[in-house]
Amino acid sequence: MKREIKVGMFFGIALLILATIIFIVGDFSLLFRGEGYPLYADFETAAGLEKKTVVKMAGVKVGLVKEIRLKDFRAEVMFDIEKGIKIHKDSTATLSSLGLLGEKYIEIIPGEGPEICQPGDTIQSLTPVSIDQMGSLLMSVGEDISEVGKALKEMLGGEEPKMNFKEILQNLSTLTGDLKELTQENKGTLSAGIQSSTQAIQKFDRRVEDIAENLNELILAIRDMVEENRGNIGDSTEKLKMVIEEAEAALQQLNEALGKVNRGEGTLGKLIQDPELYDRAEKTLGEVERATQRASSVRAQAGLHFDYYEKSELFKGTLSFALWPTSDTYLLGQIVHDPWEERFTYSLLGGIRLGAFSPRAGILESELGIGLDWYAWQDRLRFSLETYDFNRESQPRFRFSTSFYATKFFYILFGLDDFSVSDKRELFFGLGVGL
Repeated sequence: MKREIKVGMFFGIALLILATIIFIVGDFSLLFRGEGYPLYADFETAAGLEKKTVVKMAGVKVGLVKEIRLKDFRAEVMFDIEKGIKIHKDSTATLSSLGLLGEKYIEIIPGEGPEICQPGDTIQSLTPVSIDQMGSLLMSVGEDISEVGKALKEMLGGEEPKMNFKEILQNLSTLTGDLKELTQENKGTLSAGIQSSTQAIQKFDRRVEDIAENLNELILAIRDMVEENRGNIGDSTEKLKMVIEEAEAALQQLNEALGKVNRGEGTLGKLIQDPELYDRAEKTLGEVERATQRASSVRAQAGLHFDYYEKSELFKGTLSFALWPTSDTYLLGQIVHDPWEERFTYSLLGGIRLGAFSPRAGILESELGIGLDWYAWQDRLRFSLETYDFNRESQPRFRFSTSFYATKFFYILFGLDDFSVSDKRELFFGLGVGL
């Protein structure tokens, strides 16, 4: 036998032995790691978990899964912790995965208690929410949104509610504009009125002081007259004295009130003595003006367009309405007639304007969806890319369209619907009007 054949046979047998060892052992580190100690954890489900699965703590490997078995309708998992690794007794074991669809492993969330686990102890477990549960939750949310859509459809189903809604928005816009205009036109008048009121109060104060002085002179004159004619006047003089005493008491009360006003006491005193009255009035007028500006910045839009699908020879109608609370954020709602299934669907999306781009997300034709608009040529040309119906068996539905605004209220559009699926790809074009 030739030497080359012997050498080849030797290397072949060596490689076969090495492959057998790798297949049986799988991880050479298992041959050299020392004996650890067992810990247990119970999970509602151990789906995706296998023996020799890695056990990590803070992202560092600390052990391996040794056994998985059913115990009292729960999955009991025993894992072997490396010698020298201390696990606190209030730690929690949870199932994690590498990425969204990566392999499962056990992550131990460290506790902070003073007690350390002993071999054979059971630690707490936490079963994360699975993708199936998330899907059920999203379906439940979708049903709730569908109910809201049905209620909205019933509320806006007739022409009269639509006209009433449009009239309310127009009245609100008119009211805010009138209020803003009224405030701007009468700002100077209001300020002048406040100043005039302050001057009038000061003049009234001086007038009252003059009247008080005249009353004092009158009382003194009456006293002199009474002293000179005491014998002749008789009983009438006594009555006159009573009147004078009452007048003196009233005058004293008036002087006390004027003193409080001059010291800035009471409501009238504060109005006269407070130097910040005018500044507060100006500040109040400024706040009213800002509030009217914010209210008048709210915009509402409505539109209606019809699309003709060339392959299916069907018309698809869409009623749209949008609210712009600010200049760069909006809420878009749509009621869409699906001619293929003879039913109405709805859309409810929130979006933001970022320069020439406008991303939006929400419910698109009764399915979760997202969209991106790109505006050009002073917003007269718009390119839109939308995708929705992510749970469809083949793949999500994609739609691209281009809209050209011939005027502010009239536009034409064309596009390609469901272009990612060849047998469903369809060209469409249409006309639209906006308000």
